[in-house]
Amino acid sequence: MGERQATVLVVEDTVVNRLALTRGVEREGHVVLQAANGREALDTLRRSTVDMVLLDLLMPEIDGFQVLAAMGGDAQLRDIPVLVISAVEETEDIARAIEMGAIDCLPKPFDPVMLRVRLRTALEQARLRRVEQDYLRQELALRQQERLATLGRLSAGLSHELNNPAAAALSGARRLAGSVQAVDGVVRRLLARPDGARLVAVIDRLPVGEPPASAADREDRAAAVEDVLAGHGVSEPWQLVDDLVAAGVQPDTLAPALRDLGDGAEAALAWFAVRALMTTTTGQITAAMSRIAELTGALRGYSYRDRAPQQDIDVRRGLNDTLTVLEHKRPDGVRFVREYADDVPAITGYGGQLNQVWTNLIDNALDAVGESGVVTVRAWRDGADGVAVEVADDGPGIPAELLGRVFDPFVTTKEPGQGTGLGLSISHQIVTEAHHGRLTVRSQPGETAFTVNLPGRPPLKSEARRPDERRFDVQHLPSADSERG
Repeated sequence: MGERQATVLVVEDTVVNRLALTRGVEREGHVVLQAANGREALDTLRRSTVDMVLLDLLMPEIDGFQVLAAMGGDAQLRDIPVLVISAVEETEDIARAIEMGAIDCLPKPFDPVMLRVRLRTALEQARLRRVEQDYLRQELALRQQERLATLGRLSAGLSHELNNPAAAALSGARRLAGSVQAVDGVVRRLLARPDGARLVAVIDRLPVGEPPASAADREDRAAAVEDVLAGHGVSEPWQLVDDLVAAGVQPDTLAPALRDLGDGAEAALAWFAVRALMTTTTGQITAAMSRIAELTGALRGYSYRDRAPQQDIDVRRGLNDTLTVLEHKRPDGVRFVREYADDVPAITGYGGQLNQVWTNLIDNALDAVGESGVVTVRAWRDGADGVAVEVADDGPGIPAELLGRVFDPFVTTKEPGQGTGLGLSISHQIVTEAHHGRLTVRSQPGETAFTVNLPGRPPLKSEARRPDERRFDVQHLPSADSERG
């Protein structure tokens, strides 16, 4: 509140006392509202903006305890500081009032000096409480901003990742539909021949190998297969070549099969080609849908949707889900390496929040290595039932001038618009405050590693650290610039 004028509600059923309190408060430069009983007090609180209440406990009808109860049950009133008025000997009443939310007691009879001191102290406490609430609101807003920024980056990449297999599945489904229609004509041609069964038996024995690995090999084999087909009088051989080559047909094994098939070669090869196309297309559709299922499964695990906020967590699964979600961002020259111990235990915590930590650390590591390098993710048992996770990269390291401040808000070396500078700060808060763990960093050229140590179970409230207690260690050797934030 500082020195600004406050509005104080004086609630006292005795007129003399009410007037004495009013004069004392007004001498401090504040505005006074008066209420002769609890009912008037609640009416005033609900229609006026009040910074503080001086409340007599013993009043007829609605007493001070009932006023405290009503204020505590009203979200708009519960944060207004209340200074109760009571005789010194009424210690049980004072204790009860403080348990109900009053911040202090002003004893009767009133002492002007004591009124001034208690009033200033209570108003200062109220000011500090509002500052704290404003800070918490800003912190929540910043966390939400960072969460939305992360979600935006992931959504952009994942939309591309999902679009590729979805497009492949759709294209394959269309090819498969065309193949199904073609099967009818091919089967009719075979059934119309008296030697149709023999032709099918011969073509089923056609040896096949692996399809060509490179485009150049594929062109060479296609040309050779087309020559063999044309040499045996197959009309329009180019319509069969691609499907035969994709099925692994070799020119040297195709020639004797064609001699055995005789004039039924075209009908038999048409059956073989359409069947090979259906098999290949089905495999492509299956692979595409498996990729989509993998991504959606990782997203479901990553978001911890439809689960309690705090639950048993398999850290290794969370790390794998995060790596899958970030796969779209990994350049071809970067490798993900997983090193998980077999005895990593489940821990109790907030899965969605921890996945945000893994996302921030792995995303930073990818930025650090650039187009080539290794990002290593490790997990092992820490103590009896805790877990340690390390995300390391072989990038240039963190600059010395930034290493000691990497967990501070808005510290980043990224270009404007490329990072908020909140990722590591929020990760530190999630690890230390929400999970009572530790987040440490060591860095030198060629190796930067962030290590998260998490207890298996959250400690008792009496054992928990204060929210503002920072716990992190830094180790540094001279390094070139890198991007973190």
